[in-house]
Amino acid sequence: MKKIGMIIPTTDNSFFSFLGHQVQKQLREDEQLFLCDSSNSSEKEKEYLKSLSAFCDGVIDVSGLSELGEDLIEENYPLVLADRKPVTAREIPWVGNDDSSAMEEATEYLIHKGCKNILLMPGYIAEKQENPRISGYRKALENKGLQYDESFVLNRKGVKSSEEETAELVMGYFRKGIKIDGIITSSDRAAFGAVKALGRLGYYVPEDVRLISFDNSPYSLMASPSITSIDRNGALIARKALEALRCLLDGSKPETETVIPVSLVKNDSTR
Repeated sequence: MKKIGMIIPTTDNSFFSFLGHQVQKQLREDEQLFLCDSSNSSEKEKEYLKSLSAFCDGVIDVSGLSELGEDLIEENYPLVLADRKPVTAREIPWVGNDDSSAMEEATEYLIHKGCKNILLMPGYIAEKQENPRISGYRKALENKGLQYDESFVLNRKGVKSSEEETAELVMGYFRKGIKIDGIITSSDRAAFGAVKALGRLGYYVPEDVRLISFDNSPYSLMASPSITSIDRNGALIARKALEALRCLLDGSKPETETVIPVSLVKNDSTR
């Protein structure tokens, strides 16, 4: 029986939970999954990497680390990185989206809809990796002749739920009196928080503020209005990550990078 370890930043995030579920769903009869929640803690992730590598045949890691040190895991240990990509001297297979390009597409769509002052909430990463979503956002603005202002980028602390932290950030920002006509959040659940905060402040989506999120989870259609969202194709990320790990376990060499395409699903929040 092959023992496969998997680390995700938090089970409270629907996308990460979905990745874990999809890996579990696609296991063969001779494979077992050991799923760990690092609770958005870099220290816990490091502990899990060491623990899982001691008894699992291989690991899939959705990492929150800025750097994957050589002391964390043996050089030839079968490891696949999914979604996020910490800096490492090793050649470790990675499967995920081109987040910069995805964010560029989302930002350009809001600009196309007439937005000029777009608030970006790119999400929480444990060790503050360089976030490609910020570079995609900046590129889209500059390509359209709009100025990038880092004060329009609000990062969550990862202490409370994404809804709560997003709502608090939006409330605080709008109370400064700065005009905002578009918001991009890191997830559909974060978008829920943004819509809730805007309602409390007397703003309507999409009449006053247009909104785009990431993940295209069931939450995007449960919201009112329904939320335009980037579909990250999580099922394919999970399948390709599992395939890459199986290659390593079989002694063969998978692709170093596998980029999974995204699609923009248009709903009422950007009418």
